[in-house]
Amino acid sequence: MYSNRNSESLLAKLQDDVACLSKVLLDQQKNCIKSGGSPKTDFSCLTGNTEGYSNSALMGCNTKEMQTYVDSIVKNKFKAVMDDMYNMKNQFTSSGCSSETSSSNKPGAITNARVNYAADELGARINHVLAKPIGGSNILKTVLGLDFNANPPINLLRSNLSPGACFGFYGSKATVSIRLAKLISVEEIALTHVPKEMTPMMSVANAPKDFAVFGLLPNGNKQLLGQWTYDNAPKKRTQIYKVQNNNALQNLVFVFSSNHGANSTCIYGLEVYGKLVSM
Repeated sequence: MYSNRNSESLLAKLQDDVACLSKVLLDQQKNCIKSGGSPKTDFSCLTGNTEGYSNSALMGCNTKEMQTYVDSIVKNKFKAVMDDMYNMKNQFTSSGCSSETSSSNKPGAITNARVNYAADELGARINHVLAKPIGGSNILKTVLGLDFNANPPINLLRSNLSPGACFGFYGSKATVSIRLAKLISVEEIALTHVPKEMTPMMSVANAPKDFAVFGLLPNGNKQLLGQWTYDNAPKKRTQIYKVQNNNALQNLVFVFSSNHGANSTCIYGLEVYGKLVSM
């Protein structure tokens, strides 16, 4: 803080000096034009060090000596300012590093950012869906791909928790095949549902309950990654499930077999985390 105030003071003094010199130069130019005039040489307003420069050296129209004098003032003032700025920069850098180090030791601090490989934004997509549309179906809707127009399966791969922005289907059973953005070794799977306070009916009975996840191997076989239950806990709307897996996978199949009592099911978000596998 002291260095900052000192720099401000030096800059203010430098500004005053420049203003004073500008006035003197203007007066000298006027006096040079007028014959017999007496040039003005009052430099009493200067705050810099004028030692070594006499008033006579600054009289008349000798701009070279004037420029030398001005340069000496500017260099002296700016040297001190730049020194202060350099010191402030070092202090800021060191404090920033120490801040990052200390924050990493705080409880709950994010140490490793995770990538959701089931994110639509990264290139994940829906391969196939087997479920009953909430509004029913017919041949025309099926041909045009409008069976799930209101609550499409792609919502599974989007991080939108607005009420109704889910994959909705009639009943409690559905099978969804997705292709991840990258080939990974799956480590965790997360399932999310909105809290009841965000729903029009103040109910989350349409949340999924029991489900299983399979990985599709290159040879066409399925590998069971796990069977879990989304318990619909009020204060735990996103639930994470650990996966024991050593295979590289890019295609997963989610099989939902029950919900929490509603006539239809609404799934708001799937997330898949793991280690990227190099080909």
